[in-house]
Amino acid sequence: MCAEFMSLVTRETVTRVPGTSQEVKTAVREWVCPECDYFEDAEPGD
Repeated sequence: MCAEFMSLVTRETVTRVPGTSQEVKTAVREWVCPECDYFEDAEPGD
């Protein structure tokens, strides 16, 4: 959006299963702009 180069960032999200103490961890890949708050999900081939 602001014409800066986007960087590929891998983050881990943790989701708790209701009623148990189990946690499910999922890796999420996003393209993130270092200058502004813009981001978008990465495609599987990226």
